[in-house]
Amino acid sequence: MKLNKQYPLVLVVVFSMFICSLLVFYLQNLSSVKNVLAGQNQQDFTLILQKEGIIEDLSSEYSFTYEPLTYKVIYEENNIFRVMKNTRSIDIPMYSEGVAPNKMSEIAIDQNFSKQNGLTVGDSVDIGNTSYFISGVFTLPDAVTPVVADNGITYKSTNQAFILCSEDLYSTWDELERISYSGRFSEHLSEKQKQIFLEKMLMNTSVKSIVNKEDNPQILSSLIAKEKMFKVCLISALCFLILTIVILLTTSIIQNINEKKSDMGVFKALGYTTVQIAKKYLVVGVFVLIGGIIGYLTSYIISPLFINRINSTFLVPNVLQKFDPVQFILFTIIPALFFSILAFGIAAFILRKPPLEMIHNAESVKLNIFVKRRQKIRKTIPFKKIVFKSIIANNILLVLLALLTGFMASANLQIAFSLQAMADKVSSLTLKGVEYESNVRYNEAKAMESLDSGIPYYAIDCRFEFPNGNVLNNGQFMTLSNSSSLFKLYSIQKQDNIDISEQEGIVVNDWMRKKYDLSIGDTVKIYINNDAYQLPIAAIEQSVYGEIVYSNIEIANKYGILEKEEYNGVFTDDNVEFDNKQHIFVSKQEDIIDSSSQQKGTYVALSFLFIIIGLALSILTISIVVKVIISSNRKYFALMKAFGYTDSECNRIVLSGFRIIAYIGFIIGTIYAIILSKFLFDALAKSSTMAIPMTPDVKVIVLSLAIFAVSYEVIMLIYKKGFNAVSVQEVMMK
Repeated sequence: MKLNKQYPLVLVVVFSMFICSLLVFYLQNLSSVKNVLAGQNQQDFTLILQKEGIIEDLSSEYSFTYEPLTYKVIYEENNIFRVMKNTRSIDIPMYSEGVAPNKMSEIAIDQNFSKQNGLTVGDSVDIGNTSYFISGVFTLPDAVTPVVADNGITYKSTNQAFILCSEDLYSTWDELERISYSGRFSEHLSEKQKQIFLEKMLMNTSVKSIVNKEDNPQILSSLIAKEKMFKVCLISALCFLILTIVILLTTSIIQNINEKKSDMGVFKALGYTTVQIAKKYLVVGVFVLIGGIIGYLTSYIISPLFINRINSTFLVPNVLQKFDPVQFILFTIIPALFFSILAFGIAAFILRKPPLEMIHNAESVKLNIFVKRRQKIRKTIPFKKIVFKSIIANNILLVLLALLTGFMASANLQIAFSLQAMADKVSSLTLKGVEYESNVRYNEAKAMESLDSGIPYYAIDCRFEFPNGNVLNNGQFMTLSNSSSLFKLYSIQKQDNIDISEQEGIVVNDWMRKKYDLSIGDTVKIYINNDAYQLPIAAIEQSVYGEIVYSNIEIANKYGILEKEEYNGVFTDDNVEFDNKQHIFVSKQEDIIDSSSQQKGTYVALSFLFIIIGLALSILTISIVVKVIISSNRKYFALMKAFGYTDSECNRIVLSGFRIIAYIGFIIGTIYAIILSKFLFDALAKSSTMAIPMTPDVKVIVLSLAIFAVSYEVIMLIYKKGFNAVSVQEVMMK
């Protein structure tokens, strides 16, 4: 097997490299989540009670251990600190530097704050009028998505920090203490029993709020959503990459055997067995091994940097470069052995023919009714069409490869561009209804004469029970006076303004619709202070995340949710600085913009990965397809030229046909990308806290088509010289 002519084997190396890189990347990304799960003994749920003193009874009844998650928030002129005790036994801090603080003069700070401010062990941080030495830098399993302040101020790692300190130091701060509980079920309980207990606790009137760790955005939901996104994308990529390798191997082996069929027939006539001749194709495994090793080493070096970039906005331990010999063998040596055996099997199957038939390079074809009919049809078909059909008939695998070329480019590019646009879509949907400078919620209902208040609102914490039996525990019920508010709701259907004053029920968002299988007319139970209210869904708004349902004040009064028309919140177009002690929540428009675009880098990085895969593989495959077409069908080109066809006519008759096949593959890839996106992101909506807006985008399709078309035509021009160089004399000499 002369390797210098086996161009498809170059693709085998490249595809193997991508497969191994993607597998290593996925497992290293998964390890960052596992570090949070296993390395820090994480909780099963977070619990907030209606009243203190009953935690012991709940712990015994539902078989879980617990610890108080007490903290104090210290607001300073430039910084905000969430101070906690260092005595954690369930949500255990993981120290990347130093040790836990034990002295009155020591504190530990979180990893993000440390990086952003250039702080390390031994440096000092001022809190109040006192300087404290940093004893350690840590990450927290219950602060994956950090929430430092309690007043809605968006997290910024430059001026917000988690602080761990000794119990003695903690007691010296007189700020209001907040308390919740971290719970962990007993080890002997099965997953089903844990789920049953969680459902029972959700409906317990003594429980104000209980959040499963998978649903808690401060813990794992964001990471799990990303891990699932990577997993589905990985499966999608691996399926057609492995399929492509199989097609490439089959194509190259068949082509090589066809070229040397007479010589191999002579060997068989001399006494060589099929197994002995086919053994030389075991060398294919070497190409897979080379690609696997390159891919493993590349991903081993690069993927930690990539994953740590993705996790930079989370308090997640960094992925370390760790060589795993078992993983190396699984991703390099075993695939190489598998494809060696596969290549050997393909070759042995093709070489099973008798020696004389191989020597004469003859095909025994039975002239059945279908063959006779085809021959009859051929007599009436123009010569140029017969040529192209003969090329297609003799290169079925090449046709599949041409289809795959368009498919890979279309699927990868469209998924990549969709991921890149996703953060922008979320931001635009979020900001579409925002026409205020600040959203302020006060400690008690009060008049707002001093502010240009827009339209006030009333909001209260509540629990939702949906028709399918699922419960959203940490929700909010918000009443708006009318649609003249500086905050507006827009329908998901026509994107028109939802007039809240006309709604005879509640308005839920698009994420709730997908996650809980809701539709207009469904009845939702709303639990407020242990009282239950049932309201129908009157409309669905376009927001893709959030745990708030909306209604008007008249409906709230009618059902007894409000005793009188009071409010404790306001959307204001005044850019007012608020006293932190006078309100419990403030969210500014600029904070919403920062928050909604915070994850954009993650999706841009992921989309870049898909663009590289799509372009690299499709361009290489196009090159191989054209090269094989020219090398395998030189006699057809020579005959056409002998009959008077020009170079441009030969090009149009043969290569243009494969161009059409490639564009058919592009169409199939487009359909695949749309179906995959819908499946992937609808599934993510059910398992995360956000419904990702992924809909077919004409601009993305056109852009992908333009990139593919340019790439294809450039490759065609490069190989056109080789195509035109084919002559009758050259073919006859061979």
